[in-house]
Amino acid sequence: MAFTPLSIAAQFGNLQEVIALIKAGYDINVSNHNGSTSLHLSAQNGHDGVVKALIAANVEINKTDDIGWTPLLLAIEYGHETTVQILIEAGVDINKPSYSGWTPLSLATMKGRETILQMLLEAGADTDLRI
Repeated sequence: MAFTPLSIAAQFGNLQEVIALIKAGYDINVSNHNGSTSLHLSAQNGHDGVVKALIAANVEINKTDDIGWTPLLLAIEYGHETTVQILIEAGVDINKPSYSGWTPLSLATMKGRETILQMLLEAGADTDLRI
């Protein structure tokens, strides 16, 4: 499936449009052509209000795209600390690896994201998982 109105609004951080589309009954878990959901797109771009709105609507927070990346991994990749914190507080699986084996902790370490690394450790990330 190509991009939907909801995924476009989420990608560009258009919170009011996201809320209106959720209220209109759009499927918040639908994936686009590469497996990305609206949560993936908003987390990747650090649109915290949209991330919160999708979580409040009960989006699948641990859903993976076609290469196994979760919204958490995307938020870490792009250094969106607040987004990471929102996802952690929502109960995201902080140990779920990508298909190639990157865990949130290993990705934060590789990217030098010290604050995110500390957040993951404080949330109980498994330090024994290997990539």
